[in-house]
Amino acid sequence: MTAYLLLLLVAALGGAMNALAGGGTFLVFPALLFAGVPSVSANATSSLVLLPGTIASAWVYRDTMRDMTPSFLGWMAVVSLAGSLAGSLLLLHTSNLTFSMLVPWLLLGAAAVFTAAPWIRTRMLRRVAQSKTGGHPALPALLAGQLAISTYGGYFGAGIGVLMLALYLAVANLEVHAASGLRTVCGATINTLAVIIFAARGALDYKHGVPMLVAGIAGGYLGAHGVKRLDPKKARLGILIYAWALTAYFFVRLALGIQ
Repeated sequence: MTAYLLLLLVAALGGAMNALAGGGTFLVFPALLFAGVPSVSANATSSLVLLPGTIASAWVYRDTMRDMTPSFLGWMAVVSLAGSLAGSLLLLHTSNLTFSMLVPWLLLGAAAVFTAAPWIRTRMLRRVAQSKTGGHPALPALLAGQLAISTYGGYFGAGIGVLMLALYLAVANLEVHAASGLRTVCGATINTLAVIIFAARGALDYKHGVPMLVAGIAGGYLGAHGVKRLDPKKARLGILIYAWALTAYFFVRLALGIQ
């Protein structure tokens, strides 16, 4: 019972983290692993637990994309769905042993992206400010990048928001609010399809996932209100320290041959 309550607390904190500064996956996914859920199922269930927050963010940002043409949004949706399909099916065809060996490297990549996020954002904004292209997207490059990120999103997904924001600011030259809106909607699209596929293939652990999903929604709601009281920079620093410590822990487990 104590372990179960801890999982609910972790899910609530994960939802709050996503509302405050992002990085909820760093809490929810490892907690499911420590609870004994097989690595592939833990990853899939983590996507389920954090999905409501992703959808809520997309709803909040929907008005930022009104200037985008239906054809452009259609192409982005199609490519996001295609990548999500490929990534989620790839995950389901990865053995638990193989995925367990990949976990430290996936966490390392996600931690690195999360760490570099402010620098990436600043650099891309500076590039947009200096650009004289008038904000017209280079569609082939944009779609290729979106396909790659969406595939990663369907497979693991931590840090895809940062990657998509950098892509949109660098290639599409979108204004920052429009880029943020587009990445939340595409992120929700990627995660929703992935969860549907995981559910259809029996990869979700509902015993842990459904109660954690409810706790995650509550945490996200409280976290959204907490934004007004908590310094996001301090919250982000705490998440970074935890993310790198967690990554180091899993590398030690890998070196010792602990699965």
